[in-house]
Amino acid sequence: MDSGRDIAPTDLDIRPILAAKGIPFTRQRRDVWRYFLDSERAATIPEAVEDLAPRGIGQATVYRTVTLLAELGLLHRVQDRCGEVCYTAMRVGHRHPLICGECRRVVGFSGNNDISDLQRRLESETGFSIYGHHLEVYGICPECRAGIES
Repeated sequence: MDSGRDIAPTDLDIRPILAAKGIPFTRQRRDVWRYFLDSERAATIPEAVEDLAPRGIGQATVYRTVTLLAELGLLHRVQDRCGEVCYTAMRVGHRHPLICGECRRVVGFSGNNDISDLQRRLESETGFSIYGHHLEVYGICPECRAGIES
């Protein structure tokens, strides 16, 4: 498993994605994107609304922008241990999120060889022609586990 932060698209990387859909890259969209990009943990929309309010970004703008970025595949929708919907910036490359169910810290991992082996086995056993997959792994990070155990 990889440690540390993964690489996410920068402003320059997402501009063409938005432009291809005829969507302008406004200051508000940039600020919402950077909020998730710079965060080491998944955040709920209400948390983003609260944190972005001092920058003059309203609730409706945050909701619409998060929905748009998720639809474009730039934000990844996950759930915490309580089932609360959170979002995290998607990372470059074929990566999967490992999410702490307590603090929502997100660490990326690849696991490509294991997943490829599983896909081949599933194709063989089921006759499916597999073209993709979606994997999220949940657990409790060492910091939260230490707090729970003490």
